[in-house]
Amino acid sequence: MSFSIRPAHPDECPSLRVIERDAAQRFRTVGLDAVADSDTTSASFLRSVFAHGIVLCAAEADDAPIGFLLAGQLDQALHLYELSVASAYGGQGVGSALLAAAEQEARRRGLPCLTLATFRDVPWNRPFYERRGFAEVLVDDWTPAFFLLQAGEELSGLPLENRLFMRKELG
Repeated sequence: MSFSIRPAHPDECPSLRVIERDAAQRFRTVGLDAVADSDTTSASFLRSVFAHGIVLCAAEADDAPIGFLLAGQLDQALHLYELSVASAYGGQGVGSALLAAAEQEARRRGLPCLTLATFRDVPWNRPFYERRGFAEVLVDDWTPAFFLLQAGEELSGLPLENRLFMRKELG
């Protein structure tokens, strides 16, 4: 399969939300129907990330988006808010390529690490990131920003007992 990684365009927001909805359906297979049924990222948050963060897109040869990554600086890290790949393209290296592009962007910005929040026991979450050099950040090492992010996740109804923060040092 041939695809490229490029900055997304704000007019692609509807396509990104379709990808997010499609990718979320996979959570039904692990009993997280509430995640699959939840709203997609709000248009206002997407606009904010376009204005103040990084929105990367994986696109097919015809330039149609098949995956995306949302990130922004949080503390002294590039924090990944979301990584979604359309289900038809799962397991084909799209997510890995998006992560590699985010790492390159963090290095370009002089940031020493990547951070993210993910599910502890979902096979395509924690293990995926661990294989790519991420490690769990223990609660005693959380920055205040992690506590604020967790509070937002709690308000959105995510099962906090299955959530964790991870960090990848870029060296």
